Amino acid sequence: MPTRFLLHTILLLAATAGIYVWITLPLLTVYTLQLVAALVILYLGSHWLKAKKPRWFQRSTITLDITILTCMILLLVTATGALTSPLFFLLYFLMFGVAMLYEIEATLVLTGVLILFFLFLPGTDLGDLAHLSELLALIMITPLAILFGHQYETALDAKRARAKLTKNLGREETDTLLFLSLNLKTTLISALDNLAITIPLTRVTTVRTHLQTLYTDLKQLYRSANELSKSIDHETDH
Repeated sequence: MPTRFLLHTILLLAATAGIYVWITLPLLTVYTLQLVAALVILYLGSHWLKAKKPRWFQRSTITLDITILTCMILLLVTATGALTSPLFFLLYFLMFGVAMLYEIEATLVLTGVLILFFLFLPGTDLGDLAHLSELLALIMITPLAILFGHQYETALDAKRARAKLTKNLGREETDTLLFLSLNLKTTLISALDNLAITIPLTRVTTVRTHLQTLYTDLKQLYRSANELSKSIDHETDH
């Protein structure tokens, strides 16, 4: 957990600082659209690899996705007016995404980094009510994003628990069916066959009566085991 949080924090800080340097250097700012295009290609390329690679690689690309999206959104927002940008709402979606996929602390770090980013951005005027309201909106949206992320994590844990329970029930069902099919039913068939041979050879009437009763009981038990096996198999199919 601490290692993941440290990695997420470093990447969020690096992405924000990198974009800040990019947009404050006139030599680089003229290539903003090209950088956005490169980030889009990188994002699409990572998702193409995700479909080709095993599950562990798919999980590792989440961090890359968040980093790329952070860079893209900051570039688009700053290129279209920064705090007065019509695309400023994309930062809210970014915060919700981080809250769902990262730790709560990482969401708080992102909020602080974004506020510092815009505070030190050339052109920011805290005397302008529009600028100030957008910064306050970032602060106010943070608890909502954290709450949403917590609920998402809770729902995800419940889904995992249900999947684990279903898997365990499936394993128990398989063991039961194997026992019924391989052990109990096989033993009953063997006992019935032996009794079918022994009963006609028995001369003592009382003993033969008891053996016939035992044969009937075992045969009924075999039928019950067979019906139970079919019932469990039917429930699994549905």
